[in-house]
Amino acid sequence: MAENPQTLDEALAYLEKRSVTTSRGVYVKLDDVKKLMEERKTAGQIEKQEAPRPRDMNQAKQMVLRDEKIMANFPPPTPKLGKSISAQPQPSSRT
Repeated sequence: MAENPQTLDEALAYLEKRSVTTSRGVYVKLDDVKKLMEERKTAGQIEKQEAPRPRDMNQAKQMVLRDEKIMANFPPPTPKLGKSISAQPQPSSRT
């Protein structure tokens, strides 16, 4: 299997390609389902090995901010602004 279905929609599309449609319904070979489940299982194991687990909440946030796939679903973050400066005149130390 060249493709690696990650979501249920992708898995269903994969199985639809290999299904047989008759007048009584749509049939899928059990071997195709077993192959799909095995591929998803091995892909999940590889992903677990590759992806480091965050140790705390701040590290988890940083990992999410670096992940382009996740951040594509959200608006770009606002830039971190520096320290604010008061608009009122500051008393000078010379008076």
